[in-house]
Amino acid sequence: MKANAGEFRKPSRRQMITALAVITAFFALGLHSLMPLFVLPSVALVVAFRRSRQRRWAAHDAQREAITSLCTALRAELEAGLQPRAAFTSAVWSYPELRDLAEQAGHSENELDLPALLTAHAKQPGRRALRSLAACWYAADRHGIALADAVSGIEEGLRAESARLRTTEVELAGIRATILLLAALPLFGFALGLALGANPLDTLLHSTFGQLSLMLGVGLDLIGLLWTDHLVGSLRPEAASERAAAPAGRMSRVFA
Repeated sequence: MKANAGEFRKPSRRQMITALAVITAFFALGLHSLMPLFVLPSVALVVAFRRSRQRRWAAHDAQREAITSLCTALRAELEAGLQPRAAFTSAVWSYPELRDLAEQAGHSENELDLPALLTAHAKQPGRRALRSLAACWYAADRHGIALADAVSGIEEGLRAESARLRTTEVELAGIRATILLLAALPLFGFALGLALGANPLDTLLHSTFGQLSLMLGVGLDLIGLLWTDHLVGSLRPEAASERAAAPAGRMSRVFA
């Protein structure tokens, strides 16, 4: 099984760049034009950037869902009568996404400063809710508030945030589909030109006007896709937290 897993290993960045260079050179030589040298790398770069952003969003969502489930399990353990640290250690091991947190929490359990550990891990992408859990833990240790009730509040807030994000994704699905359709519309125009007996490929690759039109059209398409992703990303929870943290960061640099 290990050998089979190695066979399907994800290609490295160098391999992908090499493959892109070979494909670009092949098209440039085959079409007798330098335009593929400008168009294909730009398209590949934007596609790779969008896929990377989608993976990053998926990772953030997975972390948020894991922390939500952690709060659910922690609350259940506390209501069952376990001590807070034992309840946390028992609950956190159930989620592979939080394995690094579980390993650190499992070492020197009695001497561990759990609020500090949670605050440190809250800086990682998708884990900002751990900061609220750390604050609740600190308040429970110092002021004796009911930790189970505080954890329940965090859990409800995270579930509401996830529900709002899912609603937003559904509402934006139609808009994103329209943007993708508009981005692909030039391909339909190209196919229509071929069907009418014209030769749009020769015009786009070998005439000055066609080359300028091709670069402008591809550039506007790519900018539109990136701008759409930016608008969608600005509605996500991590974007809101970054905007909230930005003024504090600027002020700290001013008074440093």
